[in-house]
Amino acid sequence: MLPKRLKKLRNEKNITQKQLGKIIGLSQQTIGHYEVGRAHPDHETLQKIADYFNCSTDYLLGRTNNRNESIPDEPTDAELEEFLRNSNVKFDGAPLDDEDKEDILGFLKMVWKRKKK
Repeated sequence: MLPKRLKKLRNEKNITQKQLGKIIGLSQQTIGHYEVGRAHPDHETLQKIADYFNCSTDYLLGRTNNRNESIPDEPTDAELEEFLRNSNVKFDGAPLDDEDKEDILGFLKMVWKRKKK
């Protein structure tokens, strides 16, 4: 699936193999080999291609048809706070106080950043 999708994305941006190669640090020949399936990019190169085309590596590999299916941006403090307010979270039957909510927000942010790595 990579050869087909790479060529399609490149053509949509109206750039040549040579231009794409220069952008991500490869030769025109390497891009050509990717597009006909003679070679496959390593993980780092695949990520560079996905970043350039603003799509997921799963899309490039054909694992999804959704170009942007990936981990969403980190939620804001306000979004996390709203989540805590709307979820009616309680501990031992008692509602959380502001200090508890701050602790949970800190934990959620840490987990979110870890998941994005």
